[in-house]
Amino acid sequence: MNMKCVRILSFAVALFGVAAMSSAQTLQEVVEARNKGTELMASGDLNAAIAELERCAEMARQVGDDAEEHLVVVESALPNLYLRKANEINATRDFPATLTALKAAIEAAEKYNDPSVKERAERTVPQVYLAMGSADFQAQRFNEAIQNLNLALERDPSLTQAYFVRGAAYQQLKDDLNMEESYRLAIEKGTENGDAAIVQRARTQLSNFHNQAGSAAQRAKRWDDAIAAFSKTVEIDEQNTTALYSLAACFYEKKNWDDTISNIEKAIEFRTGRENWTVDNANYFLGAAHMGKNNNAKACEHFRLVGEGTTFHARAKHFIEQTLKCR
Repeated sequence: MNMKCVRILSFAVALFGVAAMSSAQTLQEVVEARNKGTELMASGDLNAAIAELERCAEMARQVGDDAEEHLVVVESALPNLYLRKANEINATRDFPATLTALKAAIEAAEKYNDPSVKERAERTVPQVYLAMGSADFQAQRFNEAIQNLNLALERDPSLTQAYFVRGAAYQQLKDDLNMEESYRLAIEKGTENGDAAIVQRARTQLSNFHNQAGSAAQRAKRWDDAIAAFSKTVEIDEQNTTALYSLAACFYEKKNWDDTISNIEKAIEFRTGRENWTVDNANYFLGAAHMGKNNNAKACEHFRLVGEGTTFHARAKHFIEQTLKCR
């Protein structure tokens, strides 16, 4: 009986020794995997580094408390490593692969409790969709551009450039309503974000669109349509002197003298000197509008300001001398 107990005790001691040796050997493997992963990371082989450090983390969990130090270091490194991989792919403009890598980075950040990496990865996702949409626009894939830009804006509604490019895509598709909405949102969000360049570009695009529509209606003598279009331009850009003067011309044709006068006066106030119309022309129409209101003194005042040799000088002179007999 005693001999049997001795044999059992000896076997138990032997098993303990094997277990201790196995634990020590596994801890060594953890160290080796960590070192190898670190070397791969330094060399830039991120895929291999991630695989090795994930293997290291799994082994460290199996070892337990003895490998806790290694587990903490590896788990803190992995989320950043996944994000670094995503950023490197993004630099190659392989957008689908970038999105896949960003998803992996977010999952790693959640798994290893790294909110900073998760936030940075999630912030990058809409930027990737914006880049995809911009690339689609350049390639004239306008519907695809709109889809990707919408995905960007779903994730980050403050992306001013996404609204602008989407507006340009809708403009190419002749979708005037959605074009206008997108450009107006670009102006609104750009103003909020202090993005003056995008605001100016959106205003220019929208102003040019409505000016062209107004000019077409004006040539066809559809005065109300022209006034509606030019008014939209002024709503977007209150100092657009071309639209203001065109508005005045349309109101003049409708014999709406007060609106003729107010729009010409605004156009003169904001004039830069680069407009096609001249102050001489403006003074002629101001004189004619005041004459229409029977304000002859004001009419004479403006007709006298129409310079010699200009388009309307002869007419102004006729009104001064023959019609109004200005003193």
